[in-house]
Amino acid sequence: WAYNLMMKPKFMQKFMARFIGMVDSPLLTGISLHKATETLGVNYATLENIAQLTATEKAKAVILVQDAFTSYFETPLVIDTLTLLKKLGFVPLLAPFKANGKPLQVHGFLKAFAKAADANATQLNGLASSGIPLVGIEPAMTLAYRAEYKKVLGDNAPKVQLIQEWLAKQTEQLKDSTKQFKPADFSLLAHCTEKTNAVSSIKDWQTVFGNLGQKLKVIDTGCCGMAGTYGHESNNVETSKKIYSLSWAQVVANPANTGKLTATGYSCRSQTKRIDDVKLPHPVQVLLQQLL
Repeated sequence: WAYNLMMKPKFMQKFMARFIGMVDSPLLTGISLHKATETLGVNYATLENIAQLTATEKAKAVILVQDAFTSYFETPLVIDTLTLLKKLGFVPLLAPFKANGKPLQVHGFLKAFAKAADANATQLNGLASSGIPLVGIEPAMTLAYRAEYKKVLGDNAPKVQLIQEWLAKQTEQLKDSTKQFKPADFSLLAHCTEKTNAVSSIKDWQTVFGNLGQKLKVIDTGCCGMAGTYGHESNNVETSKKIYSLSWAQVVANPANTGKLTATGYSCRSQTKRIDDVKLPHPVQVLLQQLL
């Protein structure tokens, strides 16, 4: 509440823009993820909790790796992801939060990034030793484990899959759940990092949707213009909006796409909300809405 109280007023936004160089900074949701997991009956991924799983539970277990963007600024998405996984018959566990460090790397604080990466990798590799797969929601943060982390940690970089990469392999489990979903057509706006660093992961979303009786068309767009914190920097705002207008603006404004669009990137969803006041759901949230 203290952060939001400071960041929300217009005078503070003007102050931030002029003296800090940041505009339209997002507000914290204020939702307690800890309380939400207790309500859902989801445990934290600790070696102690993992040891208590039965063989059947462990075979269906998956560890959701947190990132700062979704955990603190889009908390409902994390809750929805855990909820959907449970509805599909999996046993989700939530990894305790540790800073990913990606923003540090982007802004050139390489020593600080290496330190954060090492601390995070130690925890994630420890959890991975259980044999339970690790998955992440946010593309840029998750793909950092196979790119930026690899550069500083080499083979010690933790193996974290994009959630759709893992779900696409759970064909039998998903098809068993198809009858729980009402069919519909949707269109995907993918994150730039996915399209360049994990090309096949875009088709993975189509596989996941198809296995659950949904149709998913991939719309060919360029960058949304947000690019992490780039679009929040005062000097880049106008350029950011111009980039958005090149492809995203037409797609979002098209009446034929109303209620059918879904976007994988946190920054992309932030950009559409900021410019067009359109709140796009994540693919996980779309699937959750289709449950009967």
